[in-house]
Parts: sequence; C-alpha cells; structure tokens
Amino acid sequence: MRSRTACAQRGSSGVAVQVLDHALVREAVAELAGAEIPVVTVLTDITGVDHLGYFGLDNRAAGRTAGFLMGRFCRGEGKLAVVWGGQLYRSHEERESGFRSVMRSERPDLQSVELITGNDNPGMTHARVREALALHKDLIGIYCVGGGVAGAADAIEQAGLAPQAVLIGHNYNPETKPYLLSGTIHALVHQDMDRIAADALACLSAQKPAPVARIPIEIITRENLMYR
Repeated sequence: MRSRTACAQRGSSGVAVQVLDHALVREAVAELAGAEIPVVTVLTDITGVDHLGYFGLDNRAAGRTAGFLMGRFCRGEGKLAVVWGGQLYRSHEERESGFRSVMRSERPDLQSVELITGNDNPGMTHARVREALALHKDLIGIYCVGGGVAGAADAIEQAGLAPQAVLIGHNYNPETKPYLLSGTIHALVHQDMDRIAADALACLSAQKPAPVARIPIEIITRENLMYR
C-alpha cells in the first residue's frame, strides 16, 4: 500500500506520527507494522493497531486540569465555549471530555453553550470566537483544546473583553507568549515537545515497546514563563 511502499522506498527504519483518528490512518499504521517498520504516536494516540508506544500527555487529565483552572478563574455565573479542531484528533475529544467532567462536578453554574470548530487555525478560530462572543453576551470563559488559541485571544481583545473573559489554552510558544504576558490568556496547559521527541526517537532506536509513561502536565502563567 502507499504508506508502506513510500516508507520502504525511503529506507525508513521507523515512523513517529501525530495521527488523525480515522480508519484510513489506522489502516496505514497497520500496513507499516506489517512491513516491520516500527511506529510510535506522539501528542495523540490511536487504538486498535500495533505500535511501539505513545508519547505525550494524558489528554483526559490535561482537559481536567484546564477545567480545574477555568473553575477557579471564573467568578460568578455565566457561559463557556470550547474550541476544538473538529473530529481530527483523539486527544481533542479526551481533553474536551475531561474538561466537561470537571465543570459538571465543580462548577454546574457555568453553562457550556458552544462547541466551536476552529480546525486548529488561528484565523478560523478568530472568526468563530467573535461570532460566539457577539451571540452570547454572558460568555465568560473559553477553552481551546488544540491549536488556534492566539486567534481566540485576538478576538477577545478586539471585543474589549480582555482580561475579564477567561481564556485557557494549550502550549506555550512564540504565538501564545504575547497574549500570556498581556493577561488575555490566563493559563496554558503545556507539554514538553523536546522531551516527547527525544523519548519517541529513543523508542524507535531501541525498537522495543515503551512502557506507559506520560509526559508531565505543566501549567504556565505569565508569572512563571520566565523559566521557559
């Protein structure tokens, strides 16, 4: 098949991949395993096919962490929106599920009213968040489960709602840093990409299944980002 042939032609001795949660992707991973080309998944996992290991966060715990933070930052009653990339990654579903679980148990006064599809794209996320803010005047919190959080932050600022509208996202990087410093992004749930890459490569080099060892979940605010 195409994936197996392409990797074999390139002389690949292993593949590290951020997988989409799709039947065609599962089939491609199974093809690689059948060709004895080891595969590890990073950032988001896949089920039902053989691979050496997964390297990344416990994404349900990451979502629960975001829910814990949202519940502490939000003052009073109001509505919440969740921004995700669409039905692309299992990690997004796990984060959303963990987030909603904590909100139901700890802050039932905060009503979830929007599931915004941003396709991990800042421009699309910006447009969809602007629409949600215009529609729900009592929207007090937004959680971005994947990429595009900078677009959400920009929309909040343009609406004149920063920093009172709580914004929780993932991953500290040059795009998110300015909004974290300004206070528009209240907190980021971060994962160490260097460690993920190093552990994935070590597993591929050894060509042995890796024990389940999740990457630690970090919480970054503007008060501790100087240590990044």
